[in-house]
Amino acid sequence: MAVTAHLDRPVPPGPAELTVGEMRGGRTVSCHVTLTDAGSALVRLARDTGATTLSAPGIEPSPVDPATLPPLEIPVDFVPFSQHLDIRPINSARPFAGGDSPEFDVWIRLLTDLDFTAQERAAVLLDALPPGLFATLTTPVAIPTVEFTAHFMPEYVTADHSPSQWYRLRHGTVWATDTLCVDETELFDAAGRLAARARQLRRILS
Repeated sequence: MAVTAHLDRPVPPGPAELTVGEMRGGRTVSCHVTLTDAGSALVRLARDTGATTLSAPGIEPSPVDPATLPPLEIPVDFVPFSQHLDIRPINSARPFAGGDSPEFDVWIRLLTDLDFTAQERAAVLLDALPPGLFATLTTPVAIPTVEFTAHFMPEYVTADHSPSQWYRLRHGTVWATDTLCVDETELFDAAGRLAARARQLRRILS
């Protein structure tokens, strides 16, 4: 399953009004969804009941309990949704720490039992971290997303998952100019299996 969202302007806080357009059938089912006054998304679902012939590469499971690692504290007044997240960094990257690498590597989970499907939970976690460039900066800069694309692995979509389970999230900026950058993200489940991948095009407002 894949979803691509184009954001034309900032999404206002509060309930979102979505308008679902005409469904298009065939081997790849798709529909166009509009977020009032903010953006649009194209959702595609490719159905395949055959056996997996090539699996995505995974990673080694964590040798320690992620809960024993120090948490990353994100001010709730700066990022309100952070109150629902438990983030435990693996590498040394921190927002606005002026580091050398624009890449975050963390364990992450949802703190609250939100009523999400597997795809919804993965989409939320894929977008949970700040832009990778924040790890190299020392002061805040607005870097909003203008395009977001996510692909969800079939094995993850069909498996059972605990709402509060840990995930490994690797997220970083792969290229940047003075005004644009692209972030790529990989989400793995607790067993090290790839759950989803995402790519974001961002505008740098400085």
